[in-house]
Amino acid sequence: MFFYLEVSLNSEVEPLNSEVEPLNSEVAPLNSEVEPLNSEVAPLNSEVEPLNSEVEPLNSEVEPLNSEVAPLNSEVAPLNSEVAPLNLEVAPLNSELEDQKFKTRNF
Repeated sequence: MFFYLEVSLNSEVEPLNSEVEPLNSEVAPLNSEVEPLNSEVAPLNSEVEPLNSEVEPLNSEVEPLNSEVAPLNSEVAPLNSEVAPLNLEVAPLNSELEDQKFKTRNF
């Protein structure tokens, strides 16, 4: 009985091995690229972890403010689209005004 079970499992495992082996040959070179990067990342993680503990309480303060700001953003967006063309009209006038101020000061 044990022999039959082993043969049965082998017949299921062997086709899977033939699928896995080519993948292993693709993964091996990638591992050799990743391992040096891991050694670079590890010290950075040790720097980031304390910062995360500082940021998490700030996130809890910011989240309620975001819910207050969101409706204001929806009010401001249409106003921005009205203001943008006016800014284009005003920019050359501001430039002329600066030129006049410069000429007046140097006169």
